[in-house]
Amino acid sequence: MDPVLLPTKVRIPPQPRRVLPRRRLIDALEQGAAHYKLTLLAAPAGYGKTTLLAQWAHASDSPLAWVSLGADDDDFERFFRYLLAAWEVVQPEVRDSSLGLLLETTSPDSDALLPAFVRTTGEMPGQLRVVLDDYHLIQAPAIHQALAFLLDHLPPTFHFVLSGRAEPPLPLARYRARRQLLELRAEELRLRPAEAGVFLSETMGLALTGEDEARLQEPLEGWIAGLQLAALSVRRGLTDAEQPLIVGRQRFIADYLAEDVLAHLPQEEQDFLLQTSILQRLCGSLCEAVTGEQGGQEMLERLERKNLFLMPLDDRREWFRYHGLFADFLQGELQRRSPAAAADCHRRAAAWYLAHELPEQAFHHALAGDDPQGMAQIFDRYLTAKLNAGELTGVRRWLEALPADWLEAYPVLDLGRAGFLAYTGAVEACMHCVDDVERRLRPAESEERRWQLARVTAVRCFLACMANDVPRAERLAEQALAELPEENLGFRPGIYAALGDTYRNNGRWQEAQQCYQTALTFTESPPIRVQAVHLYGALADLELQQGNLQNAYDYWREALAAIQERKAVSALPLSGWVHIRLGELLYQWNDLDQAREHLSRGLERAEAGGDVRALIAGYLLAARLELAQGDVESAAAHIEQARPLVEKAAFAEWRGHFHRCRLELWLAQDRLRAAVAWADEMLQGGEQQGWAESEAAQLSVARALIMIGDAASIARAQALLQPVLQAAEAQGRTGILIEALALQALAHWRRGRHTGALTSLQSALRPAQPEGYVRVFADLGLPLARLLQEARSRDVMPEYVARLLQAFEAGVVGTLPIDQGLPEPLTEREQEVLDLLAAGLTNREIGEALVISPQTVKKHAGNIYGKLGVGNRTEAVGRARELNLLE
Repeated sequence: MDPVLLPTKVRIPPQPRRVLPRRRLIDALEQGAAHYKLTLLAAPAGYGKTTLLAQWAHASDSPLAWVSLGADDDDFERFFRYLLAAWEVVQPEVRDSSLGLLLETTSPDSDALLPAFVRTTGEMPGQLRVVLDDYHLIQAPAIHQALAFLLDHLPPTFHFVLSGRAEPPLPLARYRARRQLLELRAEELRLRPAEAGVFLSETMGLALTGEDEARLQEPLEGWIAGLQLAALSVRRGLTDAEQPLIVGRQRFIADYLAEDVLAHLPQEEQDFLLQTSILQRLCGSLCEAVTGEQGGQEMLERLERKNLFLMPLDDRREWFRYHGLFADFLQGELQRRSPAAAADCHRRAAAWYLAHELPEQAFHHALAGDDPQGMAQIFDRYLTAKLNAGELTGVRRWLEALPADWLEAYPVLDLGRAGFLAYTGAVEACMHCVDDVERRLRPAESEERRWQLARVTAVRCFLACMANDVPRAERLAEQALAELPEENLGFRPGIYAALGDTYRNNGRWQEAQQCYQTALTFTESPPIRVQAVHLYGALADLELQQGNLQNAYDYWREALAAIQERKAVSALPLSGWVHIRLGELLYQWNDLDQAREHLSRGLERAEAGGDVRALIAGYLLAARLELAQGDVESAAAHIEQARPLVEKAAFAEWRGHFHRCRLELWLAQDRLRAAVAWADEMLQGGEQQGWAESEAAQLSVARALIMIGDAASIARAQALLQPVLQAAEAQGRTGILIEALALQALAHWRRGRHTGALTSLQSALRPAQPEGYVRVFADLGLPLARLLQEARSRDVMPEYVARLLQAFEAGVVGTLPIDQGLPEPLTEREQEVLDLLAAGLTNREIGEALVISPQTVKKHAGNIYGKLGVGNRTEAVGRARELNLLE
């Protein structure tokens, strides 16, 4: 389950030790709920709604999911995450559904969420009832509208059960008219006289005469909470059944609780109840932190035994909650007696939640306790982590809740606003905000203010890294790290990670690796764990640049483990990206089945989360997998899916990968003319500003020139390859070096320089063999297969070469003749067609030139392919040049 959600909220509440069986109502729910889309329990507080539903849940043979709602669940995304978590308890497979994948993303598309919910309900087996307890605490119109939509569109196997103190704003009249609503109101929930008698005698332990029992029941009209209050008073000897205590409006409850319950408790119990009433949920250590006294667990168990409106939330009775009515009374009493004490309790609760890594609860209590210093600690520790996790909506909600005078008096809080602006792309506004914070901090000389200025310096460092200003970033990083406290977990790891990205962008691999490794030393702290996924991915890319496929694979596996083990925030939209990058490595090893498996998982998550970068990578990998298995049509479809994303997104490096994949498609489609035109456009400056940023694009242009095959084109290809080779070798980027050397070998081979070709090939094979590279060679097609056959004939790295040759189509490679002759010579007409194929003409244009039909041209081309032992026109032209069959 998502670690930021409370497990107790999706568990069916355990039954109290002594509980009144409500068999007639349980039977009504069991028999009726399955026949209605909506079951509604609506009654004032104290009518036993939750207790009844819990009894039903424990007695029912059918699956039932449970969500105990709180005021903090009045958020669209949070509401549906809890709904999914409850559903998962009953049907764990729902986590892998389209709904589950969508809700794993940082900001799920609300328009897509409801259709996904409806689809998922149709896919799940059997009947399912979902209880939403205390639904009256939900006020957001978007949630009500969403629930109404679901009720209108859900299949008959899915049922909602709502309980609350007021009618929900749903079209109940329409549901009644359509007989889709089962209602249990106060009239049905109230205790009947016989039930009340059993409750007073067996549950509350009172021995009353029939007359006294009736006298006690009459003014309460079956109100369970009132009966309990009255019975407690009678049992303690504070009154008798002849003097009913619970009558009229709710203010009498408060009077009773204050004067006849709370006042008669020992002082330590009174203090405990008042101080802990600020908590929505209680456990022993939390109560000890709030009260400053030991024995929190023992006190909770004592209060439960006294039936002081304390309800267990788990079977081990570690977590409890007060009855809402009782808690409201206690909070009001605490505020009346000592507002300062109430604020102190909130501050101590905030400190406990902060120490236990629960920032949302810490934020709530720091705000309620008027504790800007505690809030500054929360911001310092968690804000950067929340921004890294993409929780921009939550950060905005935090910032909007802060009092304006806090932002003025505590600039570090305003610095959080600067970070939010930077992450949302408002860089200029961020810089103005940072300048203003620094202006307000400068006059002060305290150590605390100096630390705050160090945080300002850290933010300026982040901005310098975003601008790729390496000297300034280094200078600011050194200053910030020297001035920040050693225990600072909000900024120190972020500085190292930002510097690592900047070094990586500028080819400073070793320094980047050191920064990432240093940042990872902080990730044992939960606020920073989310960053670990980014760091593992960055390290994997570094290893990939250096040609270390196995190390890169291990890092991506670490990243995936961090997500799967819930070390990172579950909403983090990274799992799709990680699966796709793992698929790329498996593809390079020619493990196509496993690569496709990871690709499927990755694309499903990327499409659900709308991660553009992951979608581009996924579609391109899908295209390459299809090309590797000969499905040109499917490959073209995937490339077309990637095209608009590449054109719109600002990912320069992925433009190069797109060009390379599209070139491979053109070659597989025999569209040499398209490849030639694209290469000419690139070389003439049509995309000079973009393609120079990507060596992948440069290598693609070189390959296109080599496939053209004339001396001038090959010379241009070699001129392109030379600086790439030099830079890759100087910087230790073995991955680029292997591919460039393989292309250089092809260039030599096409010009008839077999010795140079084999030398370059061996230089590529030597570093590639230990890491298991396969597809970097196999994707270069038949020309490289011939070169590998030549290497095999000369006993060059025989085992590795044999493995590479297996990656090519066996039917094609097996027919490649080692000698330079043809088993059957070309006819005169076939030679004419071959010459025009080499010139780049289409079948129609060749037919017009030779005054024959395109179908006849196609027949001649097929004969040529068979005689040359090739599969397409590009390979035919290449093979013909090797055999000196062309002018």
